[in-house]
Amino acid sequence: MSRSLPFDAFHADVLAGHFAGLLDFVAPPTRNTLAGLEVYEGLPLRELFPAPRALPSVRVRRRWSTPVVSGEDLVFSSSHVPLEPEFAQRYESEARENHTVYARRIRPWGSAGRPRLLYLHGYLQPETAFEEAGFLVPMALYLGVEVVQIQPPYHGRRAPRSSWYSGQLYWTADVVRSVESLRQSIADVRALLGWLLAEDGCPVGVGGLSLGGALSLLLTCVEPRLAFAAPWIAHLDLGAVMTDVPVLGAMRRGLASFGWRPEDLANFYDRLGLRELRPAIPRDRILLLAARDDRFFAPALVEELWQRWDQPTIRWFPGSHMGFMLHIPEAVSLLRDLMERVEGDPPRRLHRVVSGE
Repeated sequence: MSRSLPFDAFHADVLAGHFAGLLDFVAPPTRNTLAGLEVYEGLPLRELFPAPRALPSVRVRRRWSTPVVSGEDLVFSSSHVPLEPEFAQRYESEARENHTVYARRIRPWGSAGRPRLLYLHGYLQPETAFEEAGFLVPMALYLGVEVVQIQPPYHGRRAPRSSWYSGQLYWTADVVRSVESLRQSIADVRALLGWLLAEDGCPVGVGGLSLGGALSLLLTCVEPRLAFAAPWIAHLDLGAVMTDVPVLGAMRRGLASFGWRPEDLANFYDRLGLRELRPAIPRDRILLLAARDDRFFAPALVEELWQRWDQPTIRWFPGSHMGFMLHIPEAVSLLRDLMERVEGDPPRRLHRVVSGE
């Protein structure tokens, strides 16, 4: 990876940061919640990311149907309970839209009885009809399985009225809210996972890219019920994410106004111990995909995670974080190989899908 390219300002990831900077002009004022962060430090994993206490009551609504594939909404109440007392009050009064979880389920004909994919999308994605028709439906048809895309907190229909665009309040200088966004993301996916497994007992795996990839990595460490995991272009060093990612400039400027440097935030996330987590599922059911010139999730840190996780299958692609979109067809093909092996082999007898170069 090079950071001294002649036209570095035109690097796709850097340009994404410039575009995000334009959105800063409509960013609401951010609350200083740094004093509340001590609540999270020293917590064991089971308290930071608690297991669901019960299955959610999921409402299923058919939205559209064709002879070969149909689309449904899965809707349920989030069981998330914030840990920081002041934010718990704000969560009740200021974020009512975020209390409901939405997921889109794409069901191809003939997919019954096959493994299913819980897919987690990236940061700031609004979940449009174009995304559903142009990505989710083709992916479900190509894989021949149900694809369930769950919406993270503060995105799409879950965005509070105070936000101007999807995901605006997910990662900000309000660090308590950012930590709770992460906790709620994991809680909501685990709740839906339990419901899907109880629905018919078919295996369920998780996958996602960017933010969705980071959440997939976390889920791989806390959720042994997963049949497989496909985290794309991500790592678990969230401190590095907060300090490196070009689109988080407003967050860094807000923290600077509170007297915090990027390394202070990185040290906080390091103390949570997330980067040291290990998978709760066999490594041969994990497929990592990474970009060689990624400015969001540094390739060196992806390499460190790969080594720490005993070298599961990994596929490196050329180009940037944003440029990874050009490789989505190959990524989905590799995912299909993994799912077919999960479907046909016992958990400990899986073969590697691609070379771990």
